[in-house]
Amino acid sequence: MYLISNERNHPMLEIRYTKKTLRGSLAKQLVRLSKRLVIKNPVYSDASFGKLYSLKLSPDFDYPKGIASKWIDLPNSKMEWIYSTEKTCGNVILQFHGGAYYKPYNDTYRRSAIKYHHISHGSHVFSLDYRVAPIHPFPAALDDALDAYRYLLDNKFDPNKIIVVGDSAGGGLTLALCMKLRDLKLPMPKALITMSAWTDLASEGESYLRNQLLDPMLGNHTLPLEHNDYVSNNDVYNPYISPAYGTFESFPPMMMHVGSHEVLESDTLTVAKKASDAGVDVQVTLYRGMFHVFQLAFGLIPDAKKAWKEIENYIETKFIAC
Repeated sequence: MYLISNERNHPMLEIRYTKKTLRGSLAKQLVRLSKRLVIKNPVYSDASFGKLYSLKLSPDFDYPKGIASKWIDLPNSKMEWIYSTEKTCGNVILQFHGGAYYKPYNDTYRRSAIKYHHISHGSHVFSLDYRVAPIHPFPAALDDALDAYRYLLDNKFDPNKIIVVGDSAGGGLTLALCMKLRDLKLPMPKALITMSAWTDLASEGESYLRNQLLDPMLGNHTLPLEHNDYVSNNDVYNPYISPAYGTFESFPPMMMHVGSHEVLESDTLTVAKKASDAGVDVQVTLYRGMFHVFQLAFGLIPDAKKAWKEIENYIETKFIAC
């Protein structure tokens, strides 16, 4: 595995570097302290971040005005469809949540879906509640992702108006789905967006060691990161499990975000380099000093606000306005 360095002039690869912010650094320390609290007393595991991160899926979730939701039943899973009650739009965001393949869809990702709805100016957002380990190991999540995408195609959504997005495990699932679509010769989406994608479940990227003491969320873990429940008896180097070991020919354009203090930093940079070498248009932003999926802090830290604005601008270059 390798790390990109000083390759700003790569013909198909654009890497942007941000500066550290004081509030971002303070937020990282808060995450570190919260993790220590959970380790000392696991009863706080669902409360340590308050409303910043919720593991619950509320039956009485308060949707903003002008937004409605309904559930779509798929063969083995379901997904939440968030849409505007005030305008019609043919653009679609298909979201795959994070959670290491063992945490299900929750209110945090509802908020993320609503954010995507707003920044894409009224696009439909479908958030897949895929099956999770240990009850449902690989390939359950990938099968569910394929079912979700087939649903969109079967219901006449134009693949040229679909962007697939995901963070952490959901980012890896986003890439694995595209590999599956390519291998099945199905239509590709317009673009992909990943945040802190988990693409190397073997934990062999160089940042796994380099950032062990810097990463407030996933640092100081025994390597490889816990994946056995999801991988089960399968080969961890299978590209459908660890996309970093796959090929990226025929992929759509990609935007990838990652924090420079993540053990998963090389998961993103390795994929970006391989995809770019395969002729894919890849835009990477390396957020200095940032932690795993910091974007879920939404407007609380400037780094997250900047990241969402960058995503909004990227989406605008891919979608025709509704």
